[in-house]
Amino acid sequence: MQMQIVIKSLGIVLALIAIVYMLRPDIAKRLVTFFQKGSRIYFDGVINLALAAVFFIGARECRYPIVIFICGVVFMAEGFLIFSFGPKKTSPILEWSREQSEGLFQFMGLILGAVGVATFLSA
Repeated sequence: MQMQIVIKSLGIVLALIAIVYMLRPDIAKRLVTFFQKGSRIYFDGVINLALAAVFFIGARECRYPIVIFICGVVFMAEGFLIFSFGPKKTSPILEWSREQSEGLFQFMGLILGAVGVATFLSA
């Protein structure tokens, strides 16, 4: 039961972040710039792996465990890719994404919002 609360809370946080991205895409661009500097991208990798662990642990206690498990797989894949590529290979990707239109960041926020809502409803 406690893991359901944690998963629901993460769903709410993801949805709130998505709302910020949709309303203020410049904030998302600044976040990309932040992670692009030095080895900060590894912090994002750690966050993703920690989220994956929480989703994997909590999946069995949720109403729709497959949805939560898939979210965990996505977070784990992103975390492993970040550590595999490292700052030198991720920096050009981050630079490319930072140069994209605000509409793309709003669309990414929409996708993140859908993941947040699905997470909340699946817990």
